[in-house]
Amino acid sequence: MSVNPTDAAEAQAVNAPAGSYRQEGRSDKYYNLISYIVSNAVAGEYIATDNYSEEVHLFPTLDEKSYLLHQAEEENRHAKTLMALCHRLKIPVVGRPVEPQWLAVRNTFAEAVAKKDVAACIIVQDVMIETMAVVLYRTLSGMEEADTDPETRRVAGAILKDELEHLDWGRNWIREHLQRDEAAVNASLTWAHHQVMPQMFGLIRNGCDFLCGDLGVECGSFGVEEIKTDLDSIRMLALDHYIESLDRSGFHPKVTSPLIATMSSYEGMPAALVGVKTGAAPA
Repeated sequence: MSVNPTDAAEAQAVNAPAGSYRQEGRSDKYYNLISYIVSNAVAGEYIATDNYSEEVHLFPTLDEKSYLLHQAEEENRHAKTLMALCHRLKIPVVGRPVEPQWLAVRNTFAEAVAKKDVAACIIVQDVMIETMAVVLYRTLSGMEEADTDPETRRVAGAILKDELEHLDWGRNWIREHLQRDEAAVNASLTWAHHQVMPQMFGLIRNGCDFLCGDLGVECGSFGVEEIKTDLDSIRMLALDHYIESLDRSGFHPKVTSPLIATMSSYEGMPAALVGVKTGAAPA
């Protein structure tokens, strides 16, 4: 039986001695930050696994069901890969969602499933969550000029490829269904936006509710400056990618602009820049 070289390399990396991939010269604060970010990424993968698994019964065809189950397994594999990364870097990791924002997003998705609002399910998981995942993995992989260590960059870059495929699938699904029932899909977007996006952007901060305690690190003692970036840059990057995802999903600016304008009220969001993005005064 032949062995995939990529799988063999990953297996070798997973079994490497703990701490053997640490980069010389990196501070403890840097690795505390990576521990914090990767634990949040694991939470997102955990939530995505549950979301994909829960919505399968809403889709009529075997091909769609098979695709969603494959997505669930892929997200599950991402979570395990990230936890293995932390083992190699000899840093703590929390293997479950603990922050209330993640739990709120999961509850919103479950509500969409209960309502059988398939469009809302796709918007929440395959557009909103995947967009934020792309921003996170682009940052960790060093694509946004963030200064991360080689092993973190390697793992994040590999996961990023999968997340981009998930995002493309979601945007294609939305474009197709907007042509069938534009009013219904627009209503699903409006509901999902107000439920989910404040939670997702609430995760972009220095500090937490519970995660640092679970990791055993001092909350607020480190920040994104450890990877040579800042929170405003990350927030605006996330906003840009979100606007792009809505545009490429086929939503009309008359629907999306008022939604984007409401984001000026999010904690830490530069309100003036949100106004520039929408071409209107901040809400």
